[in-house]
Amino acid sequence: MSTRTERPPVSMQLFYGAGGIANGILSNGLSFFLLIYYNLVIGLPAETVGFALFIALMFDAVSDPVVGYLSDNTRSRAGKRHPFIYAAIIPVAFLFWFIWNPPAALTSEAQLFWFLLITTILLRTAMTLFDVPHNAMVPELTKDYGGRTMLSGLKVSVTWIAGQIMVIAMYVIWLVPTDTMPYGILNQAGYQEAGLVGAILIALAIAFTALGTRQWQDRMLDISHDATYSASGFFKQFLAAFRLPALRAIFVSSAIFAVGAGIGAALWTYLTSFFWELNNDQIALILMANLIGAVIAGLTLRPIARSGDKKSSAIYLSILSAVVGVAPYMLREIGFFPANGTELLIWLLFVHGILQITLIVWTTSLLTSMTADVVELGISQNGFQNEGIITSVITFVLKAGTAGGLATSGMFLAYVGFPEAPDQSNLTVEVTRALGWNYACLSLAIYLASIVALMFYRLDKAQFEQLQAIHE
Repeated sequence: MSTRTERPPVSMQLFYGAGGIANGILSNGLSFFLLIYYNLVIGLPAETVGFALFIALMFDAVSDPVVGYLSDNTRSRAGKRHPFIYAAIIPVAFLFWFIWNPPAALTSEAQLFWFLLITTILLRTAMTLFDVPHNAMVPELTKDYGGRTMLSGLKVSVTWIAGQIMVIAMYVIWLVPTDTMPYGILNQAGYQEAGLVGAILIALAIAFTALGTRQWQDRMLDISHDATYSASGFFKQFLAAFRLPALRAIFVSSAIFAVGAGIGAALWTYLTSFFWELNNDQIALILMANLIGAVIAGLTLRPIARSGDKKSSAIYLSILSAVVGVAPYMLREIGFFPANGTELLIWLLFVHGILQITLIVWTTSLLTSMTADVVELGISQNGFQNEGIITSVITFVLKAGTAGGLATSGMFLAYVGFPEAPDQSNLTVEVTRALGWNYACLSLAIYLASIVALMFYRLDKAQFEQLQAIHE
């Protein structure tokens, strides 16, 4: 039987990483299609849908450290994490199906708004019961410096892979245009069938990772502090965690990064459709490139995990990711990128998609692992064993940052003068050029700020091993 200081065995990596399937299906299902579904199919105004999703996302972000605190202070035969994960399986699956099937009795705009808002809040809260305790497992499953990067990275990679497969499947299976339905994205039955399949896969993925990691639940029994279940106990442990400089650095860096990611996600369709002028088949090819990038990243995690100091590796990869991300737009601006409509452009964007997603998965894997390493620092400095609170920082800032990015993207489009109803008469060369150039400049500034914040992270491999020796 393996010990915590050894590298995690393949079985542990498999069972833990499989949890990313649930994250990928739910995240991309909601991010890519919920706005379109409730706006174009159900008939709610886009701003109403966006407002409901924004509120739900902020509510969800706040619930993350609360669930982290509760799981940190839970004593049970099943350990600290598994009771929450078991409790999430049925609610998450049911609510994911339910959100695509609003009751027919709800006909007014107000009724549909409240249904969407409440259902989304409940769904995201139920998912938090799984995701936060699941992330908190990493520092408990293994004490190996590189092993934590392997576990974190596999979940990140699987999340990307499952999410991309979900999006591709939507377009090639459930939202395919037909003679009677020329616009596939308006096919309500397709969304509902996908919702049912997605719900089943989410339930199976959560159950698989919960039952698979059960054999190591004895590693999730210890609590080094006096367990509490109170508001004062939550704030005391939450503030103690945030007094750790390393955690604050990760928090600020990840928050800035998440805003950039939110802007990129919100503007992705605008950039592919209007700046690069790609058709549906070409967009599908770029989505396939993203899938390939996530697979490559997952298969090449081992050298990243063995790269030595995580902070240095994360900074180098972040710089490379920022440069690769904006390169096509910068090169187009100075006339060194192929024209729209050429075959060379499509294949360069295909290669770019592979490189960009590979770098993003590698970087995110290191940042998640670096957050897990702060746990030992917390035990040493304040006596609290807060795996849940500390690792919930990543999910918290990603959700809050994504919400901020979505809000910022609207102001960005207004700044560049992008028309509300684009057509050949108002979508001028100047507007599309401003879209690409300003997006590149904004992205580069955001990611460089994220890198600067990361420089204040003070926990290298030698310090980590010293803390491990003290605790043992």
